Amino acid sequence: MSLGLDGSMIRRIPAQTILAAVTIIAAMTGATPAVAADGEQAMAPADAALQNAAEGFALTYDVYTGGLRAIRFDFEVDLADPGYETRIRLHTSGIIGALFNWSLEASSTGDWRDGEIAPEKYRTANIWRSRQRRVAIDYAADGARTVTAEPPYGEEDIKRVDPALIPGSVDPTTAVTALVLTSAINGACRPRTAVYDGRRRYDANLEVLPQRDLKPSSAAPFEGSVEGCRLTFERIAGFKPGRKRLQDLEVVIWLADIGVEPGQVPVRLELSTPWGDGFAHLVRARTADGTLVFGVPDEDEDDG
Repeated sequence: MSLGLDGSMIRRIPAQTILAAVTIIAAMTGATPAVAADGEQAMAPADAALQNAAEGFALTYDVYTGGLRAIRFDFEVDLADPGYETRIRLHTSGIIGALFNWSLEASSTGDWRDGEIAPEKYRTANIWRSRQRRVAIDYAADGARTVTAEPPYGEEDIKRVDPALIPGSVDPTTAVTALVLTSAINGACRPRTAVYDGRRRYDANLEVLPQRDLKPSSAAPFEGSVEGCRLTFERIAGFKPGRKRLQDLEVVIWLADIGVEPGQVPVRLELSTPWGDGFAHLVRARTADGTLVFGVPDEDEDDG
């Protein structure tokens, strides 16, 4: 069936369903757009890759909601003992992209050693239609951090989080990195990760699920046995009353070894929100040197 942008097709797409995948992916990565001048674009915040990165991987996911592809999600990690650099790129795609323009780029660098992650720098830039937000967090050796945002956060936003709640927390991209690397290297669900994105404090909690087998489809190429973790969020501070952000959001993560170092990675995510459900399917994976080990090259890639 053709998915042309005719009026009848647009009317059959519930707004809440369209926004569901954007909402939960934004929540996981700390994206919260703010008003900016029309026509401004988010700038890529990622740093240069780590020198001598011996391990790592690049994963690409297609996110579906309401039966339609909504988001393209690229997740890359470079590892060089003891350092890491993570880069995340997301943008709406397909018919959803034609209706709702949203994109995000985020990066985090720091140390990963013995299952503990210590970020040094976090950058993110996202745009929702004509609204844009840039956020930077720089970590000092003593654990202090400097948060800058464009447009600036209001004083009331910052005061909502007691400074005593911030030590031991990490930025959203570092949190996702810790969750993925714990699963990959240790083969375990990381029980709890404290997150602070510059104005909100919350916990990301994982619990182990029984193994199961996944069957492939036209949208989900992976087939085989997977291990599972259920991700939920606990709001600690900084959230406006009455807002559902992070409330009642749940992600079931299915992991498998597909041939990348250091081990098993997410091959499917099942997203559940109060506004609708969605699925993220791994469609492509590459090793640190760029070798394709899962899926097929993107139509725009020259893999020769």
